[in-house]
Formats: sequence, C-alpha cells, structure tokens
Amino acid sequence: MNSAVRAVAKGSGWSVKRDTLVKRLGGSVLAVHPRRGSKGIIEFRAKPVVWDQLLWSILQISGNEKMPASFHFSGAFTCDTPALMHLTMADTDGHDTVAIKMLELAARCQGQTGLWSGYSLNDAIAAEAPNQPYRYHITQVIERISAGDRQSAIFICQQASSGALDIRKSFSSTDNETSPDATGGRPSKTFFELAQLWMNRH
Repeated sequence: MNSAVRAVAKGSGWSVKRDTLVKRLGGSVLAVHPRRGSKGIIEFRAKPVVWDQLLWSILQISGNEKMPASFHFSGAFTCDTPALMHLTMADTDGHDTVAIKMLELAARCQGQTGLWSGYSLNDAIAAEAPNQPYRYHITQVIERISAGDRQSAIFICQQASSGALDIRKSFSSTDNETSPDATGGRPSKTFFELAQLWMNRH
C-alpha cells in the first residue's frame, strides 16, 4: 500500500508517511489515510499545527517542532482529531485504486477550505461515525485553551480528573517545575493535571 500511495503522490505536493498522505497548508496540517482497524474506508483529517505545539508545551516535550508534517498524525504525542470526510471503497479495489482515490479525496478536501479551516471540533466529534467522543477529551482541552476559553478547558480537566468522563487513553509526564522528592524523582502527572498547571503559569 505504501508504495502505491508514494507512486500516485509524486509531484502532487502531498508527502507520504507509510500509507498516509500529508500536507501542511498555512497553519494547518491535512491528512488522508485508510481508517484504522477497518477495511474499505479512507478518511480526511485536519488540525491547526498550534494544537500539537500547545500539547507539547503542556507535556513539557521539546524538539517535536522540528519534526516533519507527517509527525502530527504519526507521532506518539499528538492531538487526535475526528474524520471530517470519508469515502467508502469497493471490496475489490486494489492498492493502486485505493491510492488514486486517496489522492482524489485529498485534492477535493484541500479545495474545500471551509471543511477544515476553523471547523467546530465539537460538531465534528458529534458527526463522526462511529461516534467515539472518548478519543478527543485531550484535544477538546487543547482547542478550548487555543480559543481563549480557559474556563471550559478547566472544567473538562476537572471532569476528567474526577472520573466523570470516559477516559480510555491519556498522556502523562512529569512536571519539571515541581521540586524533586528525596530520591531526586518527580511524580508522574496526567495530561489533565499538567494542563491545569500550565494554565496557572501562563
């Protein structure tokens, strides 16, 4: 699949990482790839670059800013985002056909700026099928901070920390500004704890 995608992407302006088409456009990164864990569906996703940069700042991770655009969709510490458009393939479609349709979907979605530029994250989460809101609580916090709505971001963090939200995956890291304990170590904190600390400091 990877070689088929690379072949059709040549000269298109889209880069390829594994089976994913990626492009950075202004302050956003766009991607098209087969749906994970499902056969016969390709998806288009997009997000502002600043979301991942804010996530890295909260987790106190340095160096990721230098990574290529594909890292925003393949890296371990990135904001998960809902598919904004998808296309169902025929069971008989081979890799070459799938790759061609991926590039067609990428070009079509790129041209629909209103689809991915400044979209409502909550609306996109609600519209996605299958509906999996538990995947996006971290991204919702990031999006609210980015939008200047810290009150809502704090509320989500408090709900997550109290167990009121369905959290199936979270990031954790140490807070470098916390004094080390007697052994010289620092306790690990969840993203939601670190996000509240970050908002108190910035």
